[in-house]
Amino acid sequence: MRRPLRIVGGFVLALLVVGALLWVVGPRRVLAELSTVSLPVYTVGFVAVLAAFWCWSEALRRVLASVGHEVGGLRYRAAFMSGELAKQVVPMGHSGGPVFVSYAVSRETDSPYESTLAAATVVEFVNIGASVLLATLGLGVVLVGWQGPMDSVFLALLAGLVVAATALFGVGALVYYRRALVERFVLSVAGVGRDTVGRLSGGVREALEAERIQSTFGTYYAAFDRALVDRNEVRRAAVLSFLGWALFLLPLWTSFLALDVRVSYALVVFVVPVLSLVNVVPLPGGLGGFEVALAVVVVALVGIEFPAATAAVFLYRLSNYWFVVLVGVVASAIVSVRPSTAPPILGPDEG
Repeated sequence: MRRPLRIVGGFVLALLVVGALLWVVGPRRVLAELSTVSLPVYTVGFVAVLAAFWCWSEALRRVLASVGHEVGGLRYRAAFMSGELAKQVVPMGHSGGPVFVSYAVSRETDSPYESTLAAATVVEFVNIGASVLLATLGLGVVLVGWQGPMDSVFLALLAGLVVAATALFGVGALVYYRRALVERFVLSVAGVGRDTVGRLSGGVREALEAERIQSTFGTYYAAFDRALVDRNEVRRAAVLSFLGWALFLLPLWTSFLALDVRVSYALVVFVVPVLSLVNVVPLPGGLGGFEVALAVVVVALVGIEFPAATAAVFLYRLSNYWFVVLVGVVASAIVSVRPSTAPPILGPDEG
């Protein structure tokens, strides 16, 4: 099956899973909950998502500046979001996020692809570390106020957090010490990009050619090492990543609040990063599986009924997934209008 068809198939399968959840819970009961939503409170979540991606793009911009490549402005932010779009819609796109973002940013700026990929890799590790740290802090707050025995759901989430932290350090060691293995992984991710986005864009297909990636891998690691030299900038990127995650998770809290359901923000920042492990399944953005898992966990830990939990989860995914896809589509349209392709006002012999 061709890759574009797999994307469509992934969305269809994911929507079927979401539809099955809605059918089991009861469409009328969920709609009844949604009819009570407070729009002013809910709108705050959309603003928080935009602020989160600004923080993450700013973290990348700062790391790029530390290795001598100044980027910025509307086209840089739009390029960053167009890369995020590919990350969201390509199955298992989260594992190749730095590749997609790096290509989009390097295409629209003067920053070389190798340097951009190196900086994006550093930011990706910092970003994952920030999510694990935020989840750990949330867990600490939850444990302070926890009463009664811990059920299997809570223990499973705790185990997931331990797995995520272990995986972070393990992958970090692989990237730094097993560089040949990383090269093979990047080549496989680039192959996915060629067979998906590359079918729609000749530029993407050319940039992700195996020979081109292999020839520049040494340059990439040289830039990667340079990006780690400025530890102050890496620390600033870590602060921005942490703030970005705190903002990105806020819409779940505001979604419950918009339905007049009180849920601890500490529980939100503990649960969602762990459940983000669902993104490893071959569905766009973990769509389908994430919604089901989040609704089940919220019901088990908070004690609210399934219709309210399902309604809040749907509101959350509208703001933190479908809204991101929409912004990514608009950003892609912006960067597709290239100033260099505009016809000159004056002829070559005029003025």
